[in-house]
Amino acid sequence: GIFGTEKDKVNCPFYFKIGACRHGDRCSRLHNKPAFSQTLVFINLYQNPSQQMMVGQTPVLDQQFLYEHFEFFYEDVYNELAKFGKVEELMVCDNIADHLVGNTYAKFDDEDAAAECLEAMAGRFYNGRPIVVEYSPVTDFRESRCRQYEQRECTRGGYCNFMHLKEVSLGLRKKLFGYARSGRYNTDSPTR
Repeated sequence: GIFGTEKDKVNCPFYFKIGACRHGDRCSRLHNKPAFSQTLVFINLYQNPSQQMMVGQTPVLDQQFLYEHFEFFYEDVYNELAKFGKVEELMVCDNIADHLVGNTYAKFDDEDAAAECLEAMAGRFYNGRPIVVEYSPVTDFRESRCRQYEQRECTRGGYCNFMHLKEVSLGLRKKLFGYARSGRYNTDSPTR
């Protein structure tokens, strides 16, 4: 069918694939928010220090610090989410466009775990900021990833409309998920 594709003139293909759209509420197509899903999106949850610029401050660019900061965030979030059920995937966007920046996607093994997590997160805070979480239509991240980014060929940079996903080290992935998936940044240190 044409549902969720560019040929679908009613439903937004970006929202269907990515769970976010650069046009937001101004989009000319419908954003069909699911009533239930295995996947939750935590909107702008990850605050990348290299992207956090306050007036009079320079962004943090120390690679070791950035590596440790992300690994701590990832493990911290995973451990909290795992209290509600098996987390199959945990994806963090490294994009800088407003509709994707810091979005953290958690796919549970069943909808009940996701529902329990969604309910428990209401009114909670992370790192001093309110947690904004909702069901996401994304269940297959292969369609939402920027393939050019993974091949180091994306010319749109952080403003790309497909997910530029941060990767955790092989060691942490194995510790949390019990396996190590090969990927672009899956080394045990921030240097290649």
